[in-house]
Amino acid sequence: MEKTRSKVTEYWDELIGKKIPSYVEFKKMEEEIKEHFTFLKWTFKRIILPLAIFYAIAGIFFFEINVLGSLVIALLIFLYSNFLPDIDFLMKEAKDKKLVSKWYEKYSLLFFAPIIMYYILDGRKKPIYTLKGKYFHNFRTVLIYGVFLFVLGAILWQENIKMIILPLFGMLGFSFHLMVDGRIKNPFRKR
Repeated sequence: MEKTRSKVTEYWDELIGKKIPSYVEFKKMEEEIKEHFTFLKWTFKRIILPLAIFYAIAGIFFFEINVLGSLVIALLIFLYSNFLPDIDFLMKEAKDKKLVSKWYEKYSLLFFAPIIMYYILDGRKKPIYTLKGKYFHNFRTVLIYGVFLFVLGAILWQENIKMIILPLFGMLGFSFHLMVDGRIKNPFRKR
């Protein structure tokens, strides 16, 4: 296991690390994943799983529609959204306001992260600049991301219950990440 970890670390730091900001080493990414994974397991058992069961029962028995496909997609979006706020590590801080990227360039990174990340790693995407770090670590971005997912849900499905599940799970995943990072209040934290 340790040999595999050292190979992944070498791959990340030597190949991928040259294309992204220098402060994002594999060790940092590993620590970030470990930090969020514990809370992710807790929220999945106590919040997401009961919501998913309620959604499946309501869809199948009350609305009489098959909701299992949309539920699987929503669960994947939840998991993806839980790590999505950290995609802002690809943004570089600029001292000069003239260098700052347009708002739509920043949010294209949020909405289409895997595609943009591919182009960044391939060297075909120019850097995205911002005045402050952790650009996506705020509640306003949760709402913007929710609207994007609602539009996406409306494109994919005609039933209201299916349209709503996508932004609900996506916003929950995003919000749980921000709770772990201390950017929004965590009502589940033990006092």
